[in-house]
Amino acid sequence: MEATAVSLARTVLDGVLGGAGSAVADEAALLLGVPREVDFIRSELEMMQSFLRATSGCAGDTARTWVKQVRDLAYDVEDCLLDFALHAHAHASSSSCAPPLWLRPWRLAERHRVAARIRELKASVEELNQRNHRYHVVPVLAAGDQQQPQHEPPAAPPPARGEHHHLRFRDWQVIGRGEEESELAKLISSGGDDDAETRRRVVSVWGMGGMGKSSVARSVYNDPAIVDGFDCRAWVTVPHPLDSAGEFKRRLVAQLETEVDGGGGGDDVSAWLRQKRYLIVVDDVRSLEEWEHIEPCLVESDAGGGRVIVTTRQVDVAQRCVRGMEHAYELKTLAAPHDMRLLCQKVYKDPEYTLQLHMLEEANKILGRCRGLPLAIATIGGLLANRPKTSAEWKNLRIHLGSELEFDQDINSINRVITSSYDGLPYHLKSCFLYLSIFPENHEIRCTRLVRRWIAEGYIAKRRDMTVEEVGQKHYNDLMNRSMIRPMKKKIGASMAVERCQVHGMVLQIILSKSIEENQLFIIDKHCNEVPQSKIRHLVVTRWKRSEEKMATNINLSLVRSLTVFGECPASLISPKLRLLRVLDLENAVDLENDDLRHIGDLHHLRYLGLRGTNISRLPSSLQNLKCLETLDVQDTKVTHLPDGTAKLEKLRYLLAGVNFAEDLAEKMQTNAKNKATSV
Repeated sequence: MEATAVSLARTVLDGVLGGAGSAVADEAALLLGVPREVDFIRSELEMMQSFLRATSGCAGDTARTWVKQVRDLAYDVEDCLLDFALHAHAHASSSSCAPPLWLRPWRLAERHRVAARIRELKASVEELNQRNHRYHVVPVLAAGDQQQPQHEPPAAPPPARGEHHHLRFRDWQVIGRGEEESELAKLISSGGDDDAETRRRVVSVWGMGGMGKSSVARSVYNDPAIVDGFDCRAWVTVPHPLDSAGEFKRRLVAQLETEVDGGGGGDDVSAWLRQKRYLIVVDDVRSLEEWEHIEPCLVESDAGGGRVIVTTRQVDVAQRCVRGMEHAYELKTLAAPHDMRLLCQKVYKDPEYTLQLHMLEEANKILGRCRGLPLAIATIGGLLANRPKTSAEWKNLRIHLGSELEFDQDINSINRVITSSYDGLPYHLKSCFLYLSIFPENHEIRCTRLVRRWIAEGYIAKRRDMTVEEVGQKHYNDLMNRSMIRPMKKKIGASMAVERCQVHGMVLQIILSKSIEENQLFIIDKHCNEVPQSKIRHLVVTRWKRSEEKMATNINLSLVRSLTVFGECPASLISPKLRLLRVLDLENAVDLENDDLRHIGDLHHLRYLGLRGTNISRLPSSLQNLKCLETLDVQDTKVTHLPDGTAKLEKLRYLLAGVNFAEDLAEKMQTNAKNKATSV
């Protein structure tokens, strides 16, 4: 069975059954007059959940279609449960001396609407069950399970006592690249043949995707011997598409300001760079047009030490950057024994591990499939690390990969290796991993932001001995260990936890296509002309133009669970139509105004509100209506105080702002809790 559809269906069912089985749901069902219908739906969904667990991994078009229908029905039930929650909350919060708010005359129509919807869902469940028997879906799945049993891989073992996670995140990406690092460092450090080259030298590193270009460049960039030779450094990842020099210069200024504590940014970064020995890495230049925008920002250094490293997949870009000088360095595939060392590092956490003869034979055949591409070796190694380490298991994986990688020179053939690693994820990690398709390519994703969004979406289930935050952090670490995401920045301190991560461009394209195929994701950008699907769960806006307001009117916002904006924020999208929205992430949104948030109080199911890095200076008073809000991030904004009533948000877990800000709110919440206890 198609792994993506199954994992999404199982994740949704887990959340639905958690809500449908609650005491609040039972009380609401009783008051709505539909207790039998809710009980029937709950029982049927429990059977579907058990069935999906038992048959995960089976194939067949009929089965795949049925699973998607189960998932869509589960979403419909969950949507209805969210309406349940609103009514139950209104009932619980009303005075004991007065009739419940939602049983009063002006709410009867709403009450009947929810009850009618539940009866419709019961009929849909019955119809899906009949369709199952009519087309013999169960026998098909059962037969497939007998012919091709596949078991969910066990979770990665927890680290031993005293073992820090950063030890498990050893930089595998530069294994076998010592010669390349030395050559690149020599090109950066040596003097030039003429005055112009001394003042600014550009070195390009090029090769196919997944070769490790950025990793080699970063290793040199962080080399203490290299760092000591420069006054300032900056690492700028190129956004795509890059339409002008302005966006690149903005990112360059931001990086340089962190180096010089704000003293060297300003409007004229070029003039400042002329006075410095600088090292700038320009990561992932895709076209000659992009380089034409970038090059004018990289001026010659009068201090005699301007150095630029450019990484690119295109040989013509690499040659243009160096303008005929012999500084275009091609990064080639890993040869033996370095490919084996990388595989052993990923599987056994030891690059010098000695394999037994029968395992060595299978390992060599697997490496033959990977063709020396570090990304392919690392992703397969991450998969093997979480499976039984036997020659039979490795042989099964090799057969599953097929033979095409041995002969196909096209980089697209590597997708099969990456897809196999994705298929090997446990179902709960698949959903979390697919969620990363929301973030654009080359975007550095903050761990806390990602985990709190997972929690808000309901992807993280609390365990008996762990908090939801600890479970979310474990999922993050598991994806890191499997090389599905790559570390970008570590915290300073004893823990050395990986604070930011990134999804490789080739991996992102695979999960992006899966998310869009499953109608989970729709992306609005300036080149978007297509009509979106009717059931969108996650909406992403990039490079929005206010002249394209018409696009917003064509989108059905009623089922959207998350809205994420990168760049200019379309105020028309933040409306009461987002009635099921759980995550509103506007971090670093451009030109966001206070009035754009006027409908926030109507988003009753909102759990995550991210306004970090925006120009917001005042939060609306209706914020107090967000009874489900868990995360409020107003860090690096102009907000100086919270509206009255915020202290009554009992589910608020994270307030990211100034220290005094948080302390004042905590004091108000304690006072509010005491007053509430006294009144009871």
